[in-house]
Amino acid sequence: MSPKSKTPPTSARTAGSARASTPSRRPPAVAAAGASGIDIAARLPLLGGLSPAQFMKRHWQKQPLLVRQALPGVRSPIDRAGLARLAASEEVESRLVSQQGGGQWSLRQGPIAKLPAWSKAQWTLLVQGLDLHVDAARELLDRFRFVPEARLDDLMLSYASEGGGVGPHFDSYDVFLIQVGGRRHWRIGRLGVSTSGTLREDVPLKVLADFEPEQDFVLEPGDMLYLPPGWAHDGVAVGGDCMTASVGFRSPWRSDLANELLVRLTDDEEAPRGDRMYVDPRQPATGEPGRIPDALTAFAREAVLKAVATPLALERALGEALTEPKPRVFFEPGEALPAGQGARLSDRTRMMYDAAHVFINGQSFRAGGRDATLMRRMADARALSAAEVARLSEGARELLDQWTEDGWILPA
Repeated sequence: MSPKSKTPPTSARTAGSARASTPSRRPPAVAAAGASGIDIAARLPLLGGLSPAQFMKRHWQKQPLLVRQALPGVRSPIDRAGLARLAASEEVESRLVSQQGGGQWSLRQGPIAKLPAWSKAQWTLLVQGLDLHVDAARELLDRFRFVPEARLDDLMLSYASEGGGVGPHFDSYDVFLIQVGGRRHWRIGRLGVSTSGTLREDVPLKVLADFEPEQDFVLEPGDMLYLPPGWAHDGVAVGGDCMTASVGFRSPWRSDLANELLVRLTDDEEAPRGDRMYVDPRQPATGEPGRIPDALTAFAREAVLKAVATPLALERALGEALTEPKPRVFFEPGEALPAGQGARLSDRTRMMYDAAHVFINGQSFRAGGRDATLMRRMADARALSAAEVARLSEGARELLDQWTEDGWILPA
């Protein structure tokens, strides 16, 4: 490797309705699980008897799905006291939302040193990226790795007191809402049908000004609701100690992604040394000094097109951007991986690959042969066994040691 290179409720089966899960009567499909440990052809209770392949074809980005007892016996990855401690940390992204009288709302960004009394009604604590700090949260998130890692974002946990919520709103990305404690009443509806999408201007949250739900249901512990982008929803705690885990997904805007990639493409340390400055020996005197010369515009266009056209440059820039850790993510340095041990990715590490590269935490490496096969397996399974580590080449093994010293990889 080289661097840089219970019974389902009755629900209408009409277009736009949240379909309740219906167990299949057919025998289970026979298929082998991939490196991720998820058999995408096997019907899962998590998806109401659908296989991941069926779910992605029928529901993903298309229509909601309500699954009763998707995760029977599920418990919150962390208790409320532990959640409060995380919210007080500067390393954790948190928010406190409170509903005031007269339909008003307040929003406080973390760190949050002191929370309202647990018995006080109508407040919600949101802690983002719980999977970065709690192993059980990462394990819950990993259940959804039948969606590409490049789209998977994080697991957020919401704690709400009686009547707590964040108001009716819609997201521009997919979300799985898993009830892991207490009960929550959800009301949902399509954008353009249940709401115009207009937001209130008198509150610090993105709360819809109008919302007439098409469907509503109460989720009990173990129940799950999937919503595609553009479905308005409003969840209110029924009783106290309501905890909802949200599996969120990355969905970059084209303009944002283009900006990120252009920065990386033009900042390539290994760009060919044939770079040149703009020169204009034929520039005539001008009576319009404010006008940008056509030749300079052409020079700029050529520079961008050349950067994009460089073999594998776009692929490298994309992989590095997709694996770049978030700003608040830090790693604890370690020591080289001991001989005879397996390795696993830190919960904070993002690792992906394409046909020519392996990407990890914003860095890219060219890989081929057995090393590429093993590193791709690590990205899929988030781990390598001791036997697999032993099969790495000397160079790849040294790289693994470096990643372990950086805290990106942990002994397994």
